[in-house]
Amino acid sequence: MSSSADASARLCLTCGLCCDGTLFADVELQSGDAAERLRALGQKLRRGKEAEGKAVLKFAQPCSALGADCRCAFYAERPARCREFDCALLRSVSAGERSADVALRRIREARKQRDAVQRALATLGDHDTALPLSKRFRSAKRALESGQPPAGLTWAEAAEAYGELTLAVSALQFTLSRDFYPDQPA
Repeated sequence: MSSSADASARLCLTCGLCCDGTLFADVELQSGDAAERLRALGQKLRRGKEAEGKAVLKFAQPCSALGADCRCAFYAERPARCREFDCALLRSVSAGERSADVALRRIREARKQRDAVQRALATLGDHDTALPLSKRFRSAKRALESGQPPAGLTWAEAAEAYGELTLAVSALQFTLSRDFYPDQPA
């Protein structure tokens, strides 16, 4: 196994942020992706906004193929976007710009931040882990703006929980921008 493949296996199987709804809200299929095969494997596809006159197919994150061990249930048949994506952290390790140990620490940091966002969402009554974090955050914001505090919370408690959520999302977004999204300025 090459050192790049070693880094990929070590980092990706510890991380999963590109598949669990943290980095992305959905994955758009490309020409050549086997949509019917993905459906047969259990992936729920939906039509997306038309691009250049063509309807696109997508599937939502978190991906239904992501296992608890960060392994993809249909790895060999995954779509092009999934095959082609390497986060900036993996790229930096593969290029020798960062050690795998440093990258693993950054992954642990991002996962802790993701967990803090999920805890804050749960405090506000959002337990829908089938949706990406970005949609859950927007939904919590809209719910508070509707004029009713979440069940079981006073307005003061809801405001404090929303403040914690906002700070947690901000910290996570900083980490993701710094370490995970490709082509971001250093």
